[in-house]
Amino acid sequence: MRVRSLIPMVMAAVVAPALLAVAPQVASASQPPTIAALALANVGKKACSTNSLKGKAFYSSCIGNGGHPEYWCADFARWVWANAGVADTDSLDAMAGSFYTYGLEYDTLTADPAVGDAVVFDYTGHGIAQHVAIVTEVNPDGTIESVSGDWGGSGNTEAAYSSTSFAHHDSPAYPGQLATSPNAMGMTISAFVAPVGVSVTPVMAATSVPAGHVFASGNKVASPSGVATLVMEANGDLVEYVAGRPFWSTGTEGHPGASASLRSDGDLVVRSTNKTVLWSSRTGGRTGTFSLVLQDNGELLIEGQAGAAFWTRQPDASKLVASGTLVAGQQLVSKNGFYTLHMQLDGNLVEYAAGRAIWSTRTEGHAGDHLALQPNGALVLLPAKGTAPLWAPHNSKGTGPFSLVIGNAGALEVVGSTGALWSNSL
Repeated sequence: MRVRSLIPMVMAAVVAPALLAVAPQVASASQPPTIAALALANVGKKACSTNSLKGKAFYSSCIGNGGHPEYWCADFARWVWANAGVADTDSLDAMAGSFYTYGLEYDTLTADPAVGDAVVFDYTGHGIAQHVAIVTEVNPDGTIESVSGDWGGSGNTEAAYSSTSFAHHDSPAYPGQLATSPNAMGMTISAFVAPVGVSVTPVMAATSVPAGHVFASGNKVASPSGVATLVMEANGDLVEYVAGRPFWSTGTEGHPGASASLRSDGDLVVRSTNKTVLWSSRTGGRTGTFSLVLQDNGELLIEGQAGAAFWTRQPDASKLVASGTLVAGQQLVSKNGFYTLHMQLDGNLVEYAAGRAIWSTRTEGHAGDHLALQPNGALVLLPAKGTAPLWAPHNSKGTGPFSLVIGNAGALEVVGSTGALWSNSL
């Protein structure tokens, strides 16, 4: 168990107009309250309550949903950290997953809880998590207690739930272990995140497997903190789990005994027992030294020399450049994180908004196809075998460089140097 000071770095008090009610309300720049004490002092407070520092609300908890209360567990946790003197909280926002990405950015993601940490629940990648709380007690037996904002509300809308929810002391103590789902919380622990300004031994960012390694049936590899695992299932499917939940797979179930390997030419493949290739990353034909990398943020990569990645299971990028491809399981994500363009395992290219399908190429039933932005800027969906496109919305007549972009309003556009060449016109 880590032993750390409960009083982190001091930050200067911020002076802002009282009506804004979103800036940290530091009681004293020389002696900020401890993180745990400040969290506990606000148990029972609601989204629009006067907080223990005599300010209104917790950042945008009261007004962030179009002038109404928003889901505010992250608002509360950020407010506690900032007013306890934690440095660099500007990268946090109202999304619970921002605490996970904060830990990645500052190397404070950890599997070992300490008082004052943020505990993130049900992290699913792309900065998205279900909940975040503040650790207020760590017991010798490894159990913890925490304080959660936005707990116990009622109603079917964000405004209704968040108006009735409150800051809650999460007790009795529950196991402080990654990938467990304590009954007291009803969610799976994805990570603990230490605040900046506190001495901590960081968790390594990634686990690397060299080319030539074979994942036989039942074999697996885990990211350093154990948040993410890659498992060669007995049914023949290569599956990635994040916080204990299936997150991605090659879709090759139904082939018991199949194995996976990263070949010496840079191609990740799943083969049946008779050596038939069931799935491929389509990255073969290369020379050099390669490795398969599983990061704590759930990213699965194939890297070449000097750590340069040339394939990722989920690129988490908002654009695809010319000559680039999206293979089954990969996706583009708008910069605001709301829209995703997903190349599905069934062959359909689908755009989602908040988990709801809003557009597709209607090409399901062609497993193994992939999206390609050709060097001339033409966007095509190509089959696993053959060269005739399954879907080709336009013929490029523009000039490069070309890219396929998913915007913050959900529009998909192929863009050249002179502007948009094609759009799905959402």
